[in-house]
Amino acid sequence: MRAIRAILVLFAFLLFNGCYLGKQGAALMRQQLSAKSMDKMLKKDNITPEMKEFFLLVREIKSFAMDSIGLKRNKNYRNYVKAERDYIVDVVTASRDDAFESYKWWFPILGNVSYKGFFDRKDAQKEAARIIKKGGYDVHIGAASAFSTLGFFSDPVYSFMINYSVYDLASLIIHEQMHATVYIKSQTQLSEEMATFIGDEGGLLFVKKKFGENSDQYKTALLSKEDYAAYISLMRSLYNELKTLYESNAGREYKLAQKELIISRFKNGIIESYDSLFHTPRYRGLERASINNANIAARMTYNKDLVLFYELYVSRGMDLAETVRELRALKKVKKNHKEYLRKRIQVNTDF
Repeated sequence: MRAIRAILVLFAFLLFNGCYLGKQGAALMRQQLSAKSMDKMLKKDNITPEMKEFFLLVREIKSFAMDSIGLKRNKNYRNYVKAERDYIVDVVTASRDDAFESYKWWFPILGNVSYKGFFDRKDAQKEAARIIKKGGYDVHIGAASAFSTLGFFSDPVYSFMINYSVYDLASLIIHEQMHATVYIKSQTQLSEEMATFIGDEGGLLFVKKKFGENSDQYKTALLSKEDYAAYISLMRSLYNELKTLYESNAGREYKLAQKELIISRFKNGIIESYDSLFHTPRYRGLERASINNANIAARMTYNKDLVLFYELYVSRGMDLAETVRELRALKKVKKNHKEYLRKRIQVNTDF
């Protein structure tokens, strides 16, 4: 209780001092106040069949996440917010332009993180401009369709999510609920990789359980997951090629020139080989995207060492609930979290 009061006092101080946390906190509070109980809306006669189906699906996913996977029980995803756009916040990431060295921001509770979110796009653009002005940085502004408040507030679902596929909705909710279950301070990559893995696999398991292994929904979810894996494989190859360049003894100007050639070659490869790389049209237009060190590094934050979590999953007999139990134990580990996981994997594979 004292900790909660301290957080509220800190929040009030920040709010009245008009700083970043205060402004974002005020926007978050406005959002929280606009949220409506899905349970109450379901009891009303004027709710559309589509919205009713959506609310019941969210409830089903949340129950699956808690009962079948073992994620934290809390009040998340009980409320609904009508959004003005198809995402929630603009997220700024940055990296050195000649190295994969992410710019970091420090926040209470979270520690050092490699991204900074804004409810107002103009504020995100100002932050991006501030970093660019420093010189030597690539900057990227991306859109986030969800985020976790780590249990401090009741995270809602948003109106635009009604258009998501069952797999995408389940993956998103389970991803964010994993953050509420396990979050390691100042370990952005570790926390995001855990949530990505649990979200992807949990979403697939949910679709399989709901519709069956031979259903069109499950087959479509598999294709979506395979396409995402192909996309990440391409981005990881690009990351590795650029990392080799950056770690060479070449001069800065040479590295920057070669970077542009490597990215251009990457984009041309997408154009020439799209149909052999992907099953769905989801990644068409990737060759037109603005690709730099910032958004490449951001992708790696979520996926660079994802194989480690799959190895843990396999070592636990492809039991996602057992894997979550192993990951929960990370909260008690003081340092070298990934080394701890490697040792735990070895314990199971030695028998």
